[in-house]
Amino acid sequence: MAKHGHKLARLTVVRVEDVPIKEVSGVCLRRGPDGAMALVAIGDRAATAAWVVLPGDDRAALEWQVADLSGLPDADLPADDPQLEAVCADGAGRVLLLQETPPRAVLIDPATRTVAATITLDIPAGHPLADAWDDPGGSQGEGVVLLANGHLLVAKEKDPSAFIEFGPAGERASGIVDGAILADGVAWPIAPGLHAFVPLATWLPDAGLAATCRDFSDLEVGPDGRLYVLSDKSASLARLGPLALDGGQATAETAWSLGKVKGKPEGLAFTKNGRAVVALDTTRASANILLFDPPVAVVEGPS
Repeated sequence: MAKHGHKLARLTVVRVEDVPIKEVSGVCLRRGPDGAMALVAIGDRAATAAWVVLPGDDRAALEWQVADLSGLPDADLPADDPQLEAVCADGAGRVLLLQETPPRAVLIDPATRTVAATITLDIPAGHPLADAWDDPGGSQGEGVVLLANGHLLVAKEKDPSAFIEFGPAGERASGIVDGAILADGVAWPIAPGLHAFVPLATWLPDAGLAATCRDFSDLEVGPDGRLYVLSDKSASLARLGPLALDGGQATAETAWSLGKVKGKPEGLAFTKNGRAVVALDTTRASANILLFDPPVAVVEGPS
């Protein structure tokens, strides 16, 4: 990774698209039961999701569909200002919505329009991040990744920025090592109903990552199986090193600059060939999702 004070390698915007929602706050790639790939976007201004089935031709026009999530039974999402900050999907085609206030996650099955599970994310008094998590002027979850053991890895935005592994009280953290992230095509193992998750491990950025990413605005797994974090304040993208089992420091192995973009980079996804897709939080529902080149999350073949 470039040292503090050195310029990062810069990515170039090669395509700009319109997502038909304002203030996009999260984006992910979802594989449907039929194998079709869809790009899913959510926003924090209204309880609305937009998605588009990706055509085989990268140059083809995109035909977005929109759904109101506020009427979803048992989701308990207000129509206005739902505080949805991130979205991810499992191999069964289910979609997990991360809500900042109140801090919780809602797992939705789009095929049946039902809530499969609801998870509260509580940090108990006495934990080093408890006051920051509860501070109305601070921040809670901004990015989320599904882990193979049924836990969640959550990116806390700022004051301080942190990665937190949430799971049932008493269980041991997995960290981010080989096999910890939910594999492609696998359903996230969680029982239906209500769940309460607490922090099992936390990781704070080391000096290099903190200098490169002054906040964390989204978290995503690339097609290479590696973990990537997006920064709004720094307009940057970083590939993370392993997160040790019992917590500690988070490091960046390499990072890239997004250059000057017209909006706040809030959502991160990847194409199947490793190009970064970045959603912008803007007041308009146009020119708010960008495709970057060259690919960064590249699957390395045999040497």
